[in-house]
Amino acid sequence: MPRTIRLTSAADIRRTYSEGRKASSPAVVAHVLLGDTSRAPRVGVSAARGIGSAVERNRAKRRIREAVRGMRTPLVPGADVMLVANRKATAVEFQELVDSVASVLARAGGLVA
Repeated sequence: MPRTIRLTSAADIRRTYSEGRKASSPAVVAHVLLGDTSRAPRVGVSAARGIGSAVERNRAKRRIREAVRGMRTPLVPGADVMLVANRKATAVEFQELVDSVASVLARAGGLVA
């Protein structure tokens, strides 16, 4: 899998939310915006306060980042991906989270076919 870069620019994150394709599951929501295929994919992870305390939000984000690393199918080069944690992101088994992330990314067009 090509190395991923963190998506950190507020303007890029807003553009990914507004123009990207969206898919969701009980554990995670994915927003994918395809772009310049000559660069590595960029991934951002967020968690709303509704998930719980800062400890729970950070745990959810760490688990999702690791789930992206654990996927077998690579991300599309040049894709901007925002993954938003839902309440179940901290409660489900890790392999189920990996499968959930892969599923929403595939439905949003973020995985190589």
